[in-house]
Amino acid sequence: MPGKRLDEEERQLIAQFLWDGLGYSEIGRRLQRPASTIQREVARNGGHNNYRPGAAHRAAAERAMRRMPAVDDLDIDDEAYSFDRSPGKVKEFHLTLVGVFVQTGLTRTAARILAEIFMCDKGSLSATELVLRLSVSPGTVSRSTKYLEELHLLRSERDGKRMRYFLDDDLWYQAWLASAERNAMWAHTALNGSEIFGLDTPVGARLKDMGQFFAFVVTDMESTRKKWLEFFEKKKRARGEVTGDA
Repeated sequence: MPGKRLDEEERQLIAQFLWDGLGYSEIGRRLQRPASTIQREVARNGGHNNYRPGAAHRAAAERAMRRMPAVDDLDIDDEAYSFDRSPGKVKEFHLTLVGVFVQTGLTRTAARILAEIFMCDKGSLSATELVLRLSVSPGTVSRSTKYLEELHLLRSERDGKRMRYFLDDDLWYQAWLASAERNAMWAHTALNGSEIFGLDTPVGARLKDMGQFFAFVVTDMESTRKKWLEFFEKKKRARGEVTGDA
């Protein structure tokens, strides 16, 4: 934590702690930050009685942007609007895609990151590019991309001094496989619990129903997995043949 920029959640907590009457040392202890960091943050953003976390976060993002290299130096493409794509429709789809990702359980920042990379034809963006495109701090990008990697939705590689994030061809398969493993764990745990509590008891019967449901889902997913792998291999071979002929 120390050494990284304050994020929006921390600034909200600082405002709450100031309202509660806590001193800089106690706030720093709770946030695992030096008291001097808290004091500078408050002093440069209105002082103890006028600190506004939203305004402070926007100001910090603007300062970070000024310290970043120029956009032209980062090879940020405008390919989203190439191939005669309609800018209006692209923007509308962008908002829709972010909304769908949020509705399926992603945090909003993670959803925005995933949508940005999805809408990039090369299927990758560097951490710096994401900071500039989303107007967020490097720390926010780091946390959100790590979260997406844990869900098997992104893959990262070091590109010189920067991290670059990729979408793999089997992105959804890997994410789905992780979901299948979780379902299998649910099935095993519930069925084991039903034996412990007794199948003739309400708890045991409830756990058995749960376990049988997830066991059914796992069996169905395994069948789907095999079908997808066959289809995916055929698609890869077809792509290879086309590439080879070209």
